[in-house]
Amino acid sequence: MKIRLIEHNETNLLNKCEVIANQYYIENSILLGDLHLPCIKLTEIFGLFDNDELISFFVKFNGFPQPSIVIPFNTNRQNFNHIMKFLQKTISGNFSIVTYDLTEAKISRFFTVEGYTSEYCMIINKKDIPPELESPLLKKVQDKNLESIDSFYKSIDAYPWNPIQLESGFYFYIEHNNQIVACGGTHFENKKSAQLGNIFVLEEYRGKQYGKLITTAITQEILSKKDFASLFVFQDNIPAFTLYKKLGFKIYKPVSIFFCKR
Repeated sequence: MKIRLIEHNETNLLNKCEVIANQYYIENSILLGDLHLPCIKLTEIFGLFDNDELISFFVKFNGFPQPSIVIPFNTNRQNFNHIMKFLQKTISGNFSIVTYDLTEAKISRFFTVEGYTSEYCMIINKKDIPPELESPLLKKVQDKNLESIDSFYKSIDAYPWNPIQLESGFYFYIEHNNQIVACGGTHFENKKSAQLGNIFVLEEYRGKQYGKLITTAITQEILSKKDFASLFVFQDNIPAFTLYKKLGFKIYKPVSIFFCKR
């Protein structure tokens, strides 16, 4: 077996990667997002080949301060071991692994795990689209706003954030005295779905339902174009979890992000 980089112009191989990921569509929605615009611009896609036949793949997203690794859900042990041994030889420093099924014990056989998050993936289908909330405060991000939105996220040290995510067109914001005080949008999108993310309200403006306004608008915008929307929420973030449930999101399953070091 061998692993090599798949170039973005190798369309047939990218299509095969998509077929592999589609076997578990929701669990692999991040992988599928990294195979599509805008995230693919910052993604390295590595294929695992057996006698020149693509049998699996993984991605390395380079849009955050630390690379983010995603391996297909339910990858068999042999393929997983090949991928991890390849990473041991090629990756350095700190990175993260986003996963529904890998455990700290499995990952720590190859890398030092310095921490992890415990989150839920929640999803909402088109049939459960939340009712519209009208507000003159709510604005959709336009090209002229891109620099100020990027500055807002950088000023609050938002993570994970990369301005390329604005290219999805799913971003909304709220201003007060010409200052952005709340914003939100998506981490990625693929053919059937998009994942809400980067939803932040400045502390002094919380309690005004700005988060609800923005989350509702993003969800409606996604579901007007996609089959479903998803999001990750920390399991102990009760206020956010309660809001998402009221809007119609349902728990799909737990998901973790492991922070690793070579």
